[in-house]
Amino acid sequence: MANTNKELRRHKVADTIKWIIAFLLIFAAIAAIAVMMVKLDRQTTVTKIGAEMYSIGGIAEDGTAEDGDTSIVTKTAFTTDGLTVTIADDATVTYELYFYDADGEFVSATEELSADFDGKIPEGAETAKIVVTPTEDEDGKVTLTEIVGYANQVTVQVNR
Repeated sequence: MANTNKELRRHKVADTIKWIIAFLLIFAAIAAIAVMMVKLDRQTTVTKIGAEMYSIGGIAEDGTAEDGDTSIVTKTAFTTDGLTVTIADDATVTYELYFYDADGEFVSATEELSADFDGKIPEGAETAKIVVTPTEDEDGKVTLTEIVGYANQVTVQVNR
């Protein structure tokens, strides 16, 4: 009888240890899956360039900032990673993309576009700026109150 109790107690301890190990393995697997999901989510998060990112101005043919009041331009360059540009069906604007390398040196620019961007990023381009030009502005000059209306006609999205 003493041997039976001893053996029963040994089985209970062994079963408890097995359950603890199984629980820890399941917990580790769940934690690993959660970490992978967070990392993947960060890689595919898309950011929309909003109207607050624009100011009145333009960009010269050589990629340098240019004063002017006939268009709006993004204040800072944004990444080309995952860059998509869509334009509203009833848009009264055109746009141009200016591409820069990692050092901020001008690479190239698109022609004036009135359709969605085809996604072809020039080789070596790391960042870009966009210039939005109204095609039906009454006085030909962009005012602060018009920036939001023109910016919202062009949707720029990039990976974060």
